Amino acid sequence: MIPLALFALSGCLALSPTADHIRASDLAAVLPEWDALDAETPLLPAPIPGVQRVLRSAELRRLAVHWNIEPGAPRDVCFAIPVAAPDPERVLAAMQRQLPDARIEVLETSRQPAPEGDLEFPLAGLHLAPTGGYWNGYVSNGRHRFAIWARVKVAVSSRRVVAARDLLPGRVLEPQDLRLESRDDVPAAGSFLKDIAEAAGRIPRRPISAGTALRPEWLDTTKEVQRGDTVQVEVIRGAAHLRLDGVALAGGAVGETIAIENPTSKRRFRARVEAKGRVVVAGNL
Repeated sequence: MIPLALFALSGCLALSPTADHIRASDLAAVLPEWDALDAETPLLPAPIPGVQRVLRSAELRRLAVHWNIEPGAPRDVCFAIPVAAPDPERVLAAMQRQLPDARIEVLETSRQPAPEGDLEFPLAGLHLAPTGGYWNGYVSNGRHRFAIWARVKVAVSSRRVVAARDLLPGRVLEPQDLRLESRDDVPAAGSFLKDIAEAAGRIPRRPISAGTALRPEWLDTTKEVQRGDTVQVEVIRGAAHLRLDGVALAGGAVGETIAIENPTSKRRFRARVEAKGRVVVAGNL
């Protein structure tokens, strides 16, 4: 915290970063006659951070008369809430609070000065690409937020399921088709599968080259019913049960609802896949 003392560069008295008013105690630091007033008495609104507020001798005299203070020798007094460019070490520490397991390199920080306060870099402000990016944050002094930014490189080490060979769409994945690797990726790179069991038994939707880390949206679950399969249809209506054969017009996994055609009447209806080659429908066909 910047001490409440004379601000050497500007010649101004430094106010607290959270100050909302210039108070009697602030004036008393250089004008002893203001000790006669309660220290916490608010006299004037505090300047915004980085802006000087100069009280001319005439204005000080009017204030003294208003508060029944015996005016001292004429003089001007200047106040300011000190500001400075963000400290790179504090910037890095704030980022590491959000991503404690990441390797973070701060390449550049904003030069826009801000007052002392809580330094925050929320994850929502992180915008990364594999070659680097920007992280937007802010300084909060209790009254306002002051935007700051940093140019960064961020990487985290994490486990990925990787294609051990070229994978073809529609072919069920076996454990030997896959391997685990630890890779350094940016946190915003998206979700990847982290366990071979999450991928084995599923079906790629698209070709996947060897060495590619697998994303869950690239894989379908195994379909117990394929398009064109003849399936056993169980119709349930109250206590009545009816079984007949149908033809699947689409593939589906357990729990999915697919279109079925009655091969005799050619009527189409929807049924839920219950197991391999078996579907269930409630109601009339």
